[in-house]
Amino acid sequence: MQNLDATPITGPVTEEQRTYALDALRSTAEALHQSVAGLNEARLNYKPADNRWSIAENLEHIVLVEAGLMAGIQKGMTYPANPDKRADVRLIDVDVIKAVRSRAVTFPAPDPFVPTGRFGNSAGSLAAFDAGRAQTIAFVETVAADLRQHYIRHIALGWLDCYQGVLTIAAHGERHRKQIEEIKANAGFPAL
Repeated sequence: MQNLDATPITGPVTEEQRTYALDALRSTAEALHQSVAGLNEARLNYKPADNRWSIAENLEHIVLVEAGLMAGIQKGMTYPANPDKRADVRLIDVDVIKAVRSRAVTFPAPDPFVPTGRFGNSAGSLAAFDAGRAQTIAFVETVAADLRQHYIRHIALGWLDCYQGVLTIAAHGERHRKQIEEIKANAGFPAL
């Protein structure tokens, strides 16, 4: 992937930024698949503690959050472009990614994003993830309106432009992929 510019946002999404977002979406999806490849049900459903999620629950959560973010982005894109709203965006792109990927700060997921087994099993969650991620990639590839002039409100990060919302999707999946790797590294993780 290319380096992400750490300068303040001053113009529309460039082709280089679009390529960066697409690379991030594709590479984090591939990494997630690699992290769960070959895991049996015992491993997918193992919880390191009663108050921690399993790998299967992390997969479901990723799908739910990505769907929620994309719904917010698509809604944000329906409003007229608003360059004045830029003043409400407090984070630059690289800081959005760092904040979302970091496992240093955690907070409970809002109820709509708490896993409940909606997709039946991990295979169902992974299929839903793939379908949603494919739609996100298609959106980023084809959107003609400037993602920098449309906005979403993130529960923890405040106002983001819709391009940053796309970056959040990739970074959130990576955050939980790291959590999956932590589960796999746990001493109690079931042997094959």
